[in-house]
Amino acid sequence: MTHKQLDHLAMYIDQNRVVMRPEVQKLLGGISRSTLGRRVKSGEFPSPKLTIKRHSCWIFKDIHKWLPN
Repeated sequence: MTHKQLDHLAMYIDQNRVVMRPEVQKLLGGISRSTLGRRVKSGEFPSPKLTIKRHSCWIFKDIHKWLPN
């Protein structure tokens, strides 16, 4: 693979990685679990896409647009 192909592959992997609730809370400025739950319920933030061992998980690309610039 060329360097350019590896860069695209790395970007794809990063954008499609699973993000668990604690990391989402940190990415959103250290908000509490209940605040995150309220934002999801009100539609201000996307719902988790996966549940792994009873833990809510998001796909990074789904939450990336919600991160502050």
